[in-house]
Amino acid sequence: MAATTAPDGLAEAGLALWEEITTGYELSADELALLGQACRTLDELESIAASLAAGPIVVNGSTGQPKASALFAEARAHRLVLAKLLDQLALPSEGEDVGKTPAQERASKAANVRWDLERRRRGTA
Repeated sequence: MAATTAPDGLAEAGLALWEEITTGYELSADELALLGQACRTLDELESIAASLAAGPIVVNGSTGQPKASALFAEARAHRLVLAKLLDQLALPSEGEDVGKTPAQERASKAANVRWDLERRRRGTA
């Protein structure tokens, strides 16, 4: 399967993610848009990490008190966004033909819990 052309402006990490996913999966146009956003988010996260590594992790607050760099909050937010974007892609896990969306995954887990409770109630667990 040939890789789809990556969006312009991706850095090393984003480009690597793009190539890994597009060579392993055939994506629709909307999935490619999601993947592009995930790749950009990953590049931004890498840039934030580099800034944290190069600069102080404790800075002065508005009244001179020591506080953690605001970049930590940005990194945390970017990690959450990246995870959500990748979840929305719903790529299949190993052994699956089709991936599940986050909502489908939650519904599947809920159904398993209900069936486990029912089996215990009947004494067949």
